Amino acid sequence: MSISGRDLPLFPLNVVLFPKVILPIHVFEERYKLMIKACLEGDKKFGVVLIKSGSEVGEPAMPHSVGTIAEIVDVVYLEGGRMNITTLGREPFRILEITQQKPYINGRVELLQEDSRVTPEVMAQADKVRRYFQNYILLLASLVEVDVKDISLEVEPVELSYLVGGALRVGSWEKQALLEMSSLEERLQEEIRIMKHENIILKMFSDRKTKGQASDEAGEEPSG
Repeated sequence: MSISGRDLPLFPLNVVLFPKVILPIHVFEERYKLMIKACLEGDKKFGVVLIKSGSEVGEPAMPHSVGTIAEIVDVVYLEGGRMNITTLGREPFRILEITQQKPYINGRVELLQEDSRVTPEVMAQADKVRRYFQNYILLLASLVEVDVKDISLEVEPVELSYLVGGALRVGSWEKQALLEMSSLEERLQEEIRIMKHENIILKMFSDRKTKGQASDEAGEEPSG
């Protein structure tokens, strides 16, 4: 059955899920145990939506209108009916209306349609995103002293835009804006803008850390 125009269980979270991105979720509330059980008995799909107001626990939260279909790809059953599930982001969607609030939220949804044409300009932007992202990851890794090997991301521009969007360590509202963009070109342009800004800040912190380490080494008393 097509996702568009159907009722879909919705899981409001303080996270933005992008297509092609893996999202692990710990399921412990009774309402979401019921929801995941129903999903596993069906097509294993539900919608992940960023919380607009409210919280993950307690009364139903108000979600943003755009989210991503999550498909359950693995389940680990725990005591008390709790579960650790692994999901994979599929298609982005828009909520047309909320059709159910309890025990969990259901909504009638339609898939988002975006301009995903791969023009020469888009290819050039994708190459730039790869370069900025490589620098971004290397700077992050240097700050936490982690070795990074392969970060080439040689994938198609659409998948690249989603993977980079999911990996950026920025606010949820910025990620939500990326998810909601109506064209591939627009998303790549915005990711370039974000990484330009983030790389400047990360480089500043990296330089300070390097200078601090050099000062500490210079101040050490010789042994022997």
